[in-house]
Amino acid sequence: MRALYAPFQRNHERLLVMDVRSAELTKYAANAMLATRISFMNELANLAESLGADIEEVRKASAPTRASAITFSTPARATAGPAFQRT
Repeated sequence: MRALYAPFQRNHERLLVMDVRSAELTKYAANAMLATRISFMNELANLAESLGADIEEVRKASAPTRASAITFSTPARATAGPAFQRT
């Protein structure tokens, strides 16, 4: 499989080999995550605009690092971050 795809991997991106069911679910999961991220950022941009915040600063500061992207993309019990001020 790796030899078959080697000519198409000029930029040396990772190649994952898995069973068909896992590959199909991976495709759906990747598309769903992308749609979720886009929708979330759109809503965050709306909130930033209403609060007078700079969405670009918020986006850059909240972008996941490689380590956190791996850590928070594994199944686990839900955790909560710092609480927002209660009114």
